[in-house]
This record gives sequence, C-alpha cells and structure tokens, in this order.
Amino acid sequence: MKIAAVYTRVSTDEQARDGYSLDAQLKAIKKYAQNNDILIDSKYIFSDEGISGRKAEKRPAFMEMIKQAKSKPRKFDVILVHKFDRFSRNREDSVVYKSLLKKEYGIPVVSISEPLDPDDKMSVIMEAFLEAMAEYYSLNLSGEVKKGQLEKHSKGELQTNPSFGYNVSDNKLIVNEDEANVVKTIFEQYAIDNLPMMQIARNVNALNVKTKRGRHFENRTIYYILNNPVYIGKLRYTPGRRNQYDFDDPNTILVDGQHEPIISMDLWNSVQMKLTKNSIWKKPKQHIDMNPKHWTKGIVRCKECGCTMVTCGKAKLRCNGYNKGKCSNSSTLLISDVYDLIIDNIKSVMKNGKIEHIVQNKKEKKESNQYVILQHQLEQLSEKEIRIKEAYREGIDTIDEYKENKNIILREKNRLLKEIDKVEKPKTENKKKEIIENGKKVYEILTDEKISLKEKNEVAHILINKVEYDLNSNTLELYYN
Repeated sequence: MKIAAVYTRVSTDEQARDGYSLDAQLKAIKKYAQNNDILIDSKYIFSDEGISGRKAEKRPAFMEMIKQAKSKPRKFDVILVHKFDRFSRNREDSVVYKSLLKKEYGIPVVSISEPLDPDDKMSVIMEAFLEAMAEYYSLNLSGEVKKGQLEKHSKGELQTNPSFGYNVSDNKLIVNEDEANVVKTIFEQYAIDNLPMMQIARNVNALNVKTKRGRHFENRTIYYILNNPVYIGKLRYTPGRRNQYDFDDPNTILVDGQHEPIISMDLWNSVQMKLTKNSIWKKPKQHIDMNPKHWTKGIVRCKECGCTMVTCGKAKLRCNGYNKGKCSNSSTLLISDVYDLIIDNIKSVMKNGKIEHIVQNKKEKKESNQYVILQHQLEQLSEKEIRIKEAYREGIDTIDEYKENKNIILREKNRLLKEIDKVEKPKTENKKKEIIENGKKVYEILTDEKISLKEKNEVAHILINKVEYDLNSNTLELYYN
C-alpha cells in the first residue's frame, strides 16, 4: 500500500468566490485515496490558506512538504492534490519541483481531478497545458486586479490602509483629530519653524505619539508625511511602484479624494517649495573631501567634454578628460583667477540681480515643462476657434456644427485652465531671490580668510552648480543652484 502526502491550498478570493475550501479539497482527496488503496498519514497533510500559488517560496506549508520529501528513508510515496493548479500556478516552479520530486526522490504528484497516465505521451502534453492555463489564470487575475485598482482610484475611492491622521469608516477616510493635530504640527515645524526632520521626529516622539503601526517616528516618517498629498484631499496611486519614497515617478496618478483635507494649500505649497530647495542643496551621496587643496574642488567643468577640471601642479586646473585622453582641451587655469571670477560674479549678482544661468532640479523641470505644455495646448485651442469660425463664414459648416464645435473647444479650454491653476508657474523669479539672498552669506564666507577651505568648498557647492570653462572663448560661466 502506498503512503501519500496531501497538499491543499486556497487563496482568500477563491474561497470567497468558489467555496473552494481546504476541507472540501481534503475530503475529495481522502475519498480518492480510499478508492485507490492509498494510505494518508495525518502527519503529512500540508495546507496553505489565503496564499497565492504564484511563488513557492512564499508558501510555508509547501516548502515544508518539499523538505519532508527529501528525507531518507522516504516518508511518503506520492503527493495528492485536488488539481494541479493547487500545487503551483507558476510553470517554472511546477516543472522544477515536480522534476525534483519524481526524478530525485521517486515521488510523483497526482491530481485527483485530472487523472493522467504518466506513461502516456499525450498525458505529458495535457499536464503542460493545464499548468499553462493555471499560470494564464493567475496572470490574468493580476491584470484584472490592477485594472480594478486603477478604476477605484480614478473615482477617488480608498484602496489602501489609512494614512496617519485618518481613520476609515465605510471605506472612506475620516479625520482622526488627535493625529491630525500632530500632522499640522509636523508641517508647521518644517515650513515655519525651519526645524530639520530628525528634530521634528524627536518632538513627536516626546509626545508619546506612535505611527499607525505602533512604531516611533523617524526622519523618513516625517519625510513621507510631508510628501503625502492625502493631507490636501488628494489620493496618489503609482501602478507598479516599488520605491515608496519615489515621489516624482512619472507614472503617478493624482486624483481628488472623497475625504476632508487636514492641511491648507498655502502650507502644503510652502513645504513643497522647501522640500524642492533642500533636494538641491542636500547632497547625501556627495563625497566631501576633508582636506581640499582649493575651495573650487569639483565645481569647475570643461564645456567641451563635461569633465571636472582637476589640479595640475599646485596652482592650476586642467580638464580631467584631457588627462584621460578623451578631450582635446589641454588649457590650464590659475586657481586664483577662478577664485576672483566666482567672487566677482556673486558680488555682481547681489548688486544688479542679473543671473545668466539657473540649473533646475528634476521636480522643477517637470513642473515647468507641464506648465509650458498646457499653455501651448491652450494656444492651439485658440487657433482651432479661429478656424471653425472661418469654416462657418465660408459656408463649410452649418450654424449648428459651428455651435457644437465651439462648445467642444470651450469645454476643453475650461479643463486646461483648471489644470493650469493646479500646476505651479515656473519658479524662476523666486529662485533668483533665493540665490541673491544666499549669495550674500556665501560671499561673506568665501572672502573670510579665517574660514577653512573645507567649509568654503561646502558652501560653494550649495550655491553654485558648476563653473563651465569654454576653451574657444576662454571664458568661465557660472551656473547657480
């Protein structure tokens, strides 16, 4: 008499939809075993409940069964499943584990609902077909779930756990007053009090407040809250998102939620402006030389190849691309001349406010580009309006056709105007004011002989994105952050 192990599995949605319970599978398997003179040992009944069949390593009972099958002497002779898709919905897993069990340990997997003769060639094809259908079902289900999520999100419906500051009632976000007050404090301390995120986290922890998961606040918790549009009545969804801190993902879809906002738009905009500025000024991965030979280290670049100008001797700079043989710019610059140029340029900017080059970060470029695109679309509509009017005057369109076309254009124009209102206008003027204000502080530091080269190098990097050397015109141009 053969001894059998039994494997049953059901995901939550299947059990709710089909009544495809573990008990029902086990009952059918036991009946099959009884009719086929197979003994089922209760020690070898393995069940995974509420778990998808896509990945074997995420099914603890399945992995334990494989472990037991490898034991010597052999503990069971066959594995019984209700259907092959219970064993796996991933063809690669199915082939690997079935081959391992059968070839290495002499243990076949038998489906009681899909009886196949292991010695029949057609059975091999049929089994492969059943495995392919199971994988197709799983992939299709995943796609349908994602479509459903997108549809729910487009309607402003909640489909995740509530953010800190909210509870859930009838699948809608309801303001939690105690937590909402903490959220307001976090935004105000960052935007108004200019506190760093680590200090804000300490302040919140001092109030003995915990996150939704019952944990202490950290600087990354504060960072996430400050970037979460749920607090201004929006819901954010990014299909296929893996990094929860990638807030500039172009696939992100933002919609109006059905909940009450906690933060005003003015406070939100202040925080976003500061976050944007800090993302430029803070360079967490930047290597800071503890003993730089000059404070322009890493700032001056060759316009021809984009490489950094590095020290050549004690008092000069030369293109590192030339040193590596990939650039023709062999000219050298006196470090003292570069010092004078930068200081004079900053002084000139403070005096007349004229800034030639400002380097935008990714977020600002995205906002600016979106604003320009919407304005262009608005201009195109105005041109369309002129053309439909001419078509009516020339007798090409009837009065009804003209009215219908005009209404379509009017609706599209109103939509674009609403979108433009939501997008911040390019921040060039605000950025200039910031550069001029910060330039005063940087100027004082760079001209103070008591301050170390290291400190000067750090503040120079904060204000200046790069100084570009043009070999053809023998000029240096400053690009500000």
